[in-house]
Amino acid sequence: MKFNLLTVNEVIKLTDDSVQISFEIPEDLQNDYNFLPGQYITLNINGERRDYSLCVSPNDKKWSIGVKAQPNGNISNYLFNTIKVGDQLEVSTPSGRFTIPTKPNEKRTLLAFTAGSGITPIMSMLEFTLQTEEWVNFHLFYVNRDENSVMFKERLTALKQQYPNNIFIHHFYTRQDQDDFIYNGRIDEKKFDLILNQLVDINEVDETMICGPEEMILTLAKKINEAGIIEKHIHFEMFNPSIKTENIFTKHDEGAQTVQVTVTLDGETSEVTWDRGKNLIDTLLEADIDAPYSCKGGVCSSCMCKVTEGEVHTGDNFVLTDSDYEEGMTLACISRPKTATLSIDFDDV
Repeated sequence: MKFNLLTVNEVIKLTDDSVQISFEIPEDLQNDYNFLPGQYITLNINGERRDYSLCVSPNDKKWSIGVKAQPNGNISNYLFNTIKVGDQLEVSTPSGRFTIPTKPNEKRTLLAFTAGSGITPIMSMLEFTLQTEEWVNFHLFYVNRDENSVMFKERLTALKQQYPNNIFIHHFYTRQDQDDFIYNGRIDEKKFDLILNQLVDINEVDETMICGPEEMILTLAKKINEAGIIEKHIHFEMFNPSIKTENIFTKHDEGAQTVQVTVTLDGETSEVTWDRGKNLIDTLLEADIDAPYSCKGGVCSSCMCKVTEGEVHTGDNFVLTDSDYEEGMTLACISRPKTATLSIDFDDV
């Protein structure tokens, strides 16, 4: 993850509490900022880092994020209320694993479940898929308070008009009644069963995406899996996870108290002493090593690295797959040392 000072070249108000912010990418940096649909960038504002998903198709050669002001959210409120065209921000290169394979020569059905600002990465996936897959059926299930709180409402309407046979948009409102009761309220377990009974055939579904509140993600991921979709075809992105890194490792009392760690980052090798009472990210930052990080909660994958020597405990997370574990991958933010010496490589991921 590398940061550059980028200029804001467009700010569009989406709803009463959300905006779309676009950045100008200099020609010599555009390759660095290439991204896959669903990935995010990290903003560094006064030492605080926040992830924001890119909400446009990579084909459009545009770099935009959707920001919704949150109660007591200093960064989101600053971006919503203060940022204007011409301002400059520290912006990382894109990262993240909330992506799906592209299959332009196949007919397939995709389901996306989202709520509120969770639509931002879904918009990127949706537009790119419609642009590149002639035979796709894309069902979007989108929960908001009411029709006035729908982010990207006009773009969604335009996409429906442009691709009437490929996109099926299902708006759910929690504070506005609709004629069909199925669309009233949040998508819980019972509502999911109704969706399968009335709106889609789960046997035709190839990939599913979920992005929104933690409870919604965990509930729907479980239900989708029980309905017959295997885990590798269930993709999700979680905002503001409740998981606390300091509580992850209470069950691990064994292992070395201090560890000598060899760290490879951006082609350079450093030696640090790691106290098992801290996570590796904080240890590296305190040693003035600019390690990549964002959420520090096992969610965003920014700090993924490979253990090339020794072993670590890896806590609960929403990122690593079985194949990642087999390849020695870990997340520095939720790892604790298990052996007295370690070698960690951030470059070989």
